Amino acid sequence: MDPVCHRCGNSLHEGEGFCSHCGAPQLMVDASESAGPQQPPQRLGMDPTRVEWRTAILSAMVVGVPLGLLSALAGDVLVLLLLELTGGFATIALYRKRSEGFTDGRIGWRVGAILGTAAALIASATNSIQLTVQRYVLHHGAIIDGQFQTVAQQMAEQTLKSNSAAMQQAPQVMHAWANFWLSPDGHAAIELLTVAVMAFGIVLFAATGGAIAGRILAARPKAQRTL
Repeated sequence: MDPVCHRCGNSLHEGEGFCSHCGAPQLMVDASESAGPQQPPQRLGMDPTRVEWRTAILSAMVVGVPLGLLSALAGDVLVLLLLELTGGFATIALYRKRSEGFTDGRIGWRVGAILGTAAALIASATNSIQLTVQRYVLHHGAIIDGQFQTVAQQMAEQTLKSNSAAMQQAPQVMHAWANFWLSPDGHAAIELLTVAVMAFGIVLFAATGGAIAGRILAARPKAQRTL
């Protein structure tokens, strides 16, 4: 059966693009091809589950610098832990705002660990500068040595009390170990141990804050950035 013009109804020859009677264009559209669901455009090579490390590192550094300085000044352990948790949450929120991908607990943990590492390094460097200034610029060396001596004395006494059986079997070894904490090397070991414990806590709680933020923010729709 020959096709007919959709305007005037006259017969057309097969393949004619215009009606020979009224001149109307004969545009044919295959409904089966246009009826399929339209897929939203996607950027090639973009995986929303991958960590955008450049954005993650920049976000961690933006939050990590002030967080490290505040961690060095925090005198209370609870305040320090709350700072790291808050910093981890802030870093993940900033990462989501700047990145194309999404977050979950695993991504939040990794980005938070980057934040914790940066903050721990800055806090350790700040504490070292503080000790140097107090000892050599402000001449508070006697006060610092007294504080180390007090901590060393407590650790030496704890060493002897907690190892009563070893004290009876090898008293010379235990006394030598206790005297180590009272020596300058023991003071240095105490400082290194304090820095290591503080750095571990900063990294652990910053990563925990990032993981919590990643889980919470993953349930919220991410605002699409328009070009």
